[in-house]
Amino acid sequence: MSARSLLDLPRLVGAGLLLLFACGDSGGDGDDATGEPDTDTTAASGATDPDPTTGPDADTGSATNPDPTVDPTGEVGPNFGLLTFTRSPADASGTPEQLGMAGAWRTTAFTTDDFYAVRAYGSFFPLAPTDDDAPLHTGPGVYDWGDDSEWLGLGNGMRLGDAVACLQMFKDAYPLYLSDDAANLDPACAPDPALWQPATDYDLSVYGNDDYPGSLASGARTPAALTVSAPDITAFNFPVDTTQDLAITWTANGEDGDRIVIRLWDQFGEMITVRAADDGSYTIPGTDLAELSTGDATLTISRERVSEFDLAAGTLRVVARHEVWAYPNLF
Repeated sequence: MSARSLLDLPRLVGAGLLLLFACGDSGGDGDDATGEPDTDTTAASGATDPDPTTGPDADTGSATNPDPTVDPTGEVGPNFGLLTFTRSPADASGTPEQLGMAGAWRTTAFTTDDFYAVRAYGSFFPLAPTDDDAPLHTGPGVYDWGDDSEWLGLGNGMRLGDAVACLQMFKDAYPLYLSDDAANLDPACAPDPALWQPATDYDLSVYGNDDYPGSLASGARTPAALTVSAPDITAFNFPVDTTQDLAITWTANGEDGDRIVIRLWDQFGEMITVRAADDGSYTIPGTDLAELSTGDATLTISRERVSEFDLAAGTLRVVARHEVWAYPNLF
């Protein structure tokens, strides 16, 4: 069974999710995820190239160093937010085009840029290497949720443009923001792929609570759409000889600030992750392929763009990607 068969997000009751707030219900305090945050705070005017210790200045957009020791509630901080915004075309497994949107807030830094994969696939995709063309090998990964005290629930949603992720609780302990079309959620929370457009700037809204005001920002940009020309991703279980190099090619039409991330993993979860220069081609050496087990495998090629915003609640990292899925058979 390929990893893609795990894609469909489990429904709330079956997955043990408890809905805290329906996104369309303001609850009388102005926290309405289909409208505006209850406090009109312009926390950032744009995005900058991300750096773990900096974010855009509220007035000029220049980088600043946020205080690493305290947050507005007087507790140890800072807080870290992650919002994944992924569009995936229909693929050879029969999976239709999809929008994957998921986010969360923590008091400790995230170890992945793909929180949607954590929740929807039950998969842990490690951070991409910082250097281009340097393959990272990892074993089967399980996401470390940590102590539930490390997680924060802020308001009842996050939104990019018209795409909304609604607040839900996972295992009655972890507040998450998910785009889902469950019957008991406001229709605005449905994951409509048309809401993700390539090379587009989105306005960001993060809804607050009694401790943090809601925040507005602009400049959360999606990458250019990705078109893969090789291997033949239209074929299911296309053969890949692990004694030979695997050439991957795509249309090199990305913008400055976009990046290419390639992942290949076998049926046991052994994974190769590469951050490739967006120049239209990358070859996975046979010596790296030989470390994977033969049989069914999964290959993803994505063009990504990362934006970071210094908001009232902490630094929010928005990772937008156009991700193509393919299904090789390693022999």
